[in-house]
Amino acid sequence: MKSLKEQFILSVVTDVVKRAGPTQFSRIFFGDQKNEAVPHGRQEPSVVRIMDLGCGTAGYVPALLAEFPDIEYVGVEPIPASFAAAEKNLAGNKNAKVHFQLGYDTVPDEAPGSFDLVFSLSALEHIKQLDQFIALASKYVKQGGMMLHRYDLGHALTPHSLKERLHVAVGNALPKILPERQFVRYVSVSEVKQLFEKNGVSPTDVTYHQMPNHKQFEKYFKNVDTAAIEDLFNWEMRYQAEIKMIPEAERERLFPAVAVWGEKR
Repeated sequence: MKSLKEQFILSVVTDVVKRAGPTQFSRIFFGDQKNEAVPHGRQEPSVVRIMDLGCGTAGYVPALLAEFPDIEYVGVEPIPASFAAAEKNLAGNKNAKVHFQLGYDTVPDEAPGSFDLVFSLSALEHIKQLDQFIALASKYVKQGGMMLHRYDLGHALTPHSLKERLHVAVGNALPKILPERQFVRYVSVSEVKQLFEKNGVSPTDVTYHQMPNHKQFEKYFKNVDTAAIEDLFNWEMRYQAEIKMIPEAERERLFPAVAVWGEKR
């Protein structure tokens, strides 16, 4: 069973593949065999490339690559244990690699403007230098490509411990004090949109996800073959217009996973 977050990223990558036009997935046009001649007047299919900033263990990636075996995946991860786990999860997959570094630095061996999608999942709320992080993400998106950052407001709005509450308070008021590994704060949609615009990305949408009760519900079906979680995700996407009618403060508490979407100019 795919989690709500995995359903989300699968939906995003599916959209990116469609947006990319003729690609290696378009074998209905280019033939089933890779060595088959391309029909006259048509370009060779391109490879869809995606970059995941703060990829963690990349545990969802093998299943994603099983769905889209020809995409190229590049992960960036600054935590040693998570990086090691990501390397293990991606071992043997020629179309996937992961870099060990912060999401502020130039990514080795990757050309700027060469990715169809650059994204992060549950990262922005932990990023101290958010302007640098967004600038780096934008740097690697090709013109017309997609930048997407989905982040979690749950830490800030409903902290689960006194320690987390304290970290959020310090992150909001005195961000320089906390080390990167402990940093967390509230991140507004308006701030993210402004940083998109500043870095040549036009915001195209904001979507809201993962009600806390849905997340709790999901945990009971981790190892069960059921369509329930996919149906929950489809419900989220189908009723975004209605979700956006809810006043912002209540909306963010009900749907604390916020995704800001944009297109590189």
